Amino acid sequence: MMSAVTRNIAVSVETSFLDHDSDPDEQYFVWAYRITIENRGQETVQLISRHWQITDAQGRLQEVR
Repeated sequence: MMSAVTRNIAVSVETSFLDHDSDPDEQYFVWAYRITIENRGQETVQLISRHWQITDAQGRLQEVR
């Protein structure tokens, strides 16, 4: 699990390989991501956007907005 805290907001990412949806013989691999966002501060906050950058083992970048 990867995690980081910025200004009392903790973001954690847990990855899971989805074997039943993948086809390694065809070089097709499916992963699931569980994102947890936790407010560790006293202020009320609101998530207004998100932007994930996912880099695979070959260095290819995929962006999710």
